[in-house]
Amino acid sequence: MFLTKLKNKSIFLLIAGIMVVQQVGLNDLFAKDNPKLDNSITIVINETSLVKQAHVYLGDISNIIANGFLKEALEKIDFGSSPKPGKIKSFDKKKITSIICGQRYLPDSITIISPQQIFVKRLSQTISKQDIRQFVDTQLAHFFMNKEYELKTLNVRGLEPYPQGNTTLGLDSNEIVNKNGKLSFFIDIIIDGTKEDRLSISGLVARYENVFYTKRSFKKGETISIDDIILKKKNIFELSENFIKVFHEIDGKILKSGIRKGEYLKTSLLTEPPMVQKGDIVTLVARNENLLIVTSAISKEDGFKNELIKVENINSGKLVRGIIKEKSKVEVVY
Repeated sequence: MFLTKLKNKSIFLLIAGIMVVQQVGLNDLFAKDNPKLDNSITIVINETSLVKQAHVYLGDISNIIANGFLKEALEKIDFGSSPKPGKIKSFDKKKITSIICGQRYLPDSITIISPQQIFVKRLSQTISKQDIRQFVDTQLAHFFMNKEYELKTLNVRGLEPYPQGNTTLGLDSNEIVNKNGKLSFFIDIIIDGTKEDRLSISGLVARYENVFYTKRSFKKGETISIDDIILKKKNIFELSENFIKVFHEIDGKILKSGIRKGEYLKTSLLTEPPMVQKGDIVTLVARNENLLIVTSAISKEDGFKNELIKVENINSGKLVRGIIKEKSKVEVVY
């Protein structure tokens, strides 16, 4: 009888054990088909971080363990403006955790690990004076249409560290050099399409041309031949605007005033010679309604076309006044 009960109990325990194993197996199977969503979040704040953008975001200063869209949302939490490029800014733990926990969408199961003080440094890039000089050189080459020039001095005011990004330089005006060779303009610093700064530029430029200089001294009224002059390369910003660099501006003209040896020639020093000069033999024409008289005369003074001069009638010796009409032709004025 006892053996029978023991045997029955053993059979019962065996059946129960089999049922438990089956239930556990089923639970594991269903668990694999329907995994439980883990809403736990862990945020580990770094003590030091480098940031590129103008604002500090959680994703820049921490490691975030969270599911999908929660992680994306957490990464975009904004802690305010970044320091200036190359500078450091600190945040305390209390402020960081307060801003994070203030997000309404967060579940209760969140762990924040943070040092007491967090330090953030803004990444930066430098623009050197040499970079600016190369840019100015390029603009000058365009401005002078590839004529010979020299950037003698360059002053740049306002350079500082700038945010990292795609950098371009822009001019505020195309008029960068005045008539004396002085530079004065502004350059805009543009990074990723945003104007970050404006630099003040000043300096001095030389522009070279071959200019005619005299080999000897000349008096007023003299003419200058090609053998009397020499070409020298000079900075034209140091000369007056009417310097001469081609001979046809000199050929056939006379000096309005004297000039010393070694001086450069200017158009203002030269003039066309008189059409009639003192002592020239001219044709003198006298006319009225019924009479035309043509004779010869001697000019008593220099004169240009349409100017009134005195002439002496060779036949009569009388002085008369006439208007210069052509080369060696004077018409009497009554």
